[in-house]
Formats: sequence, structure tokens, C-alpha cells
Amino acid sequence: MKIFNFLKKKKTIQNNEIDILKNDFQEENKIEIIEKEPTVHPFTERCEFLKKEYGLIVPEVYQKLFTYFNVEKNNSLYHPFWIEGEPYVEIFYTEKFVLYMIERYLELYNKDFDQEKFQEIIEYGKFEFILKENRFEAQHMDIAFVDQCYEELGRNQDYLIIGLNIYATCGGAEFLILSSDKKGYYAGCYHGMEKEIEHQGIKINYDILDHYRSVSEEIGSIFK
Repeated sequence: MKIFNFLKKKKTIQNNEIDILKNDFQEENKIEIIEKEPTVHPFTERCEFLKKEYGLIVPEVYQKLFTYFNVEKNNSLYHPFWIEGEPYVEIFYTEKFVLYMIERYLELYNKDFDQEKFQEIIEYGKFEFILKENRFEAQHMDIAFVDQCYEELGRNQDYLIIGLNIYATCGGAEFLILSSDKKGYYAGCYHGMEKEIEHQGIKINYDILDHYRSVSEEIGSIFK
């Protein structure tokens, strides 16, 4: 019986020693984890700054892509995020937003529908988007209707194609797409490039982008 109690006591002491060693290891490991806490990537901080300062929302697809590959700042698709001052963006309408505006305009002004006036609102409204406030407003003309439609759609930027300018000439430009189902692509346009859409007997022209190319494929090809 004494031998059994002795062995039991010895086993208890051993277990206590193991627990102490385990706790010591965990404590040391905890200290080591704190010391090796990963730093925030500069681009992640840059994205936070752009959103806070200018209202520019950088899609996660770009944040993951540029940080994973540690892309050089002089890369044509990456450099625009680092230009000092307010980023140069241009707004394009998605087709579903144009269709919605046509339907709402007909509902509100069916009897007094003015094709020319409506075309003018569509054509110039895109240049009056205030990025930081996520709304449309102009001093020189009434585009409240465009903002009203945008409000009714929850001010969801995916109804717009927000393009960050990456290249421009006197004849056209290229943009990195920040919203809509085209996030992850860059595309181009030339001056006057537009599409005609007909809905409920109404024909409207609006500016578009074309020649969409995958940003991930472009960046990935550099590191092959």
C-alpha cells in the first residue's frame, strides 16, 4: 500500500511538473508571437487612407493581388494608387442602372417625357459624381433625378463602373475597374465611344468601356 501511494504521489508530482513546463512553454510562445506580430502591408494602409480621405474603395481583389506579389510601385496598374492628391476617377453607368433610370423617368414624367432633356441628364450626370459623399450633384444643372435613382438602389456602387485612370491620351484612356461585376479588370475607351440602348420605346446613348482584360493575369504573367 505504501509503495502504491508513493508511486501515485510520484506520478502526481510528474504531472504537475509537466503542467508547469507546458505553461512555461505557452507563456514563452505567447511572448514570441507578440514579438513576431506581422506588420501591415503598406498597400493595406494606403487603401485605408484613400477610403478615409477621398472615399475611394479599393476592392479586396486588388488588395490581395498587389500585396501577395509585392508589386513594384512603378507598375502601370499599381502606380495610380500611389499618386499624391485626389485619385482621378471617371464614372460609367452599368446597363442595369441606365435601364432603371429609363423606367423611373417614364413613371414620373410619362406624359411630359422629354427625350432630349433625359439624354442630357444621362450624358452629363456621370461627370458630377462626388466620390467621397457617394452621390451625384451639380451646380450648373439639375441632375437630382440621377441621384434619386441611385438613392433608390441603396447607393450601391456596383450599379456604377468606377474607373481609376491608369493611362490617358488626347484620344482616349484606360481605367482600372473598382466597382460593378467588372472588378478585377481594366478596360479602355476612346472619346465618343458609346452604346445605344432601347427600352420601352426610348433610345438612350451612354458612354461605355471596352476591351476588358484581367488584372490578375496581367500581374501573374510578370512573375512567371
